[in-house]
Amino acid sequence: KYCGDGSRVWNLLPVGQSSGYGRGTDINAGSDLEERKAIFGLIGDIYITVEGGPGVSQEARAAHARGAAVVPLMRTGGASNGMFDFPSGALEKPSFSTEEQWSLLKSKDAPVEESAS
Repeated sequence: KYCGDGSRVWNLLPVGQSSGYGRGTDINAGSDLEERKAIFGLIGDIYITVEGGPGVSQEARAAHARGAAVVPLMRTGGASNGMFDFPSGALEKPSFSTEEQWSLLKSKDAPVEESAS
């Protein structure tokens, strides 16, 4: 509901599945979840992670290994805070972020509105 009209949102899913999100365009890739995760880690320029488990960490490792920017919302915990072998380099402030911005992505105490701005 926060993605506007959804015209720039793509939902990558295994062949034969649909998201049911009601926003964005479903794109099918890979015959199963493992193939879809592998493809997902290869196609983006910037990845923003929220929480997550081993799958998010797997995708982040693939993306980071090929030089894509991975921006974890560390305040959300899970993979995005370094669990499940999340790439340690992605937990370091990227050159395009200020110290203040990076701090807001880490802080669980900062108001969400400030972290999102």
